[in-house]
Amino acid sequence: MIRTSHQGPVYREVLASAINAAWHERRYWILSLLAGILVTAGTYDVLWNAITNITLQGRSFTLSTGALVVESVVRNSEAGFSRLLTVIGGVEVLLFLTLLTLFIACLSCIAQGALVYALGAHKRGAAPKLKDAFHVGAGALWPVIILNIMALSLIWILRFLASLPLFLAIKTTTAATYATFIFSFVVFVPLIFIVAILQIFALNSMILQGSTLSKAIERSYQILKKHWLIVVETAVLQVLLSIGVWLFFIVAIAFALIPLFVIVMASAALQSITLFTLGLIVASVIFISGAVCAAAFTIQLQYATWTYMYRRLGEGGVIPKIHRVVRNLTGFFGVPQA
Repeated sequence: MIRTSHQGPVYREVLASAINAAWHERRYWILSLLAGILVTAGTYDVLWNAITNITLQGRSFTLSTGALVVESVVRNSEAGFSRLLTVIGGVEVLLFLTLLTLFIACLSCIAQGALVYALGAHKRGAAPKLKDAFHVGAGALWPVIILNIMALSLIWILRFLASLPLFLAIKTTTAATYATFIFSFVVFVPLIFIVAILQIFALNSMILQGSTLSKAIERSYQILKKHWLIVVETAVLQVLLSIGVWLFFIVAIAFALIPLFVIVMASAALQSITLFTLGLIVASVIFISGAVCAAAFTIQLQYATWTYMYRRLGEGGVIPKIHRVVRNLTGFFGVPQA
């Protein structure tokens, strides 16, 4: 049924449904963890990864090449046979790591499609099994791979363009170079966000509507162009929610580890290595389990948010919150209709 008007903020409904799906559909957490490996479809993860990598890339440009030259000379001075064995072993390791990376990347792409399908079916009241979701994701593997390659390539290029001014600012500390870096940061980080939204909307279009890759990208662009303000509103709240989840995780872990901390201190006083080791093992299990659950929840929350938002934006009549505020304050009404 097509809705023609919405009385409340659309993000309120979408985020409420997304939180419900992220928590109650914990059987899909394995899909979320796998889907999150490539870091292409979650605004919180994409932006955090972009910001941290811009800093790392910018600083890495300033490293001296002297160390690389010395290392190369040392490698070339090795004995011939030993060097040959080293090269062969290095090629074998490189080939193994390459195949492992490709396998994990393909598995992540399958999980992305499977998760979108499962969440879309959940919104319609269905409850697909993991096997069925994986089957759908595997069927859409190649277009999802191409979509991820396009998104990752664009994100890398934008990160690179943002990190170059940082390199200049570090090498030549002037007001102009820092102003250039700030300008590039303000320009390219929002573009990274746009790429992430286009990717997840296109993924929804392919999985839930059977669109071709080109049609899915075109459809996602049209939706984003028409409803960009709603998308920004939702993204801001989603990022705040994700940060809140991690803050809750930190506080919960801190309280959970208090008894273990007492046990470790007692083991030190009693000089009991067994008790100390047991405490460390239990603490590690609690921390890792909590981190995995928090990551799975936040990733599934992000996917559910944009899957449900994609559906809602396609229904029409969605009005951004800021337009409703202006309308209520001034009586003016002028909102582009879907």
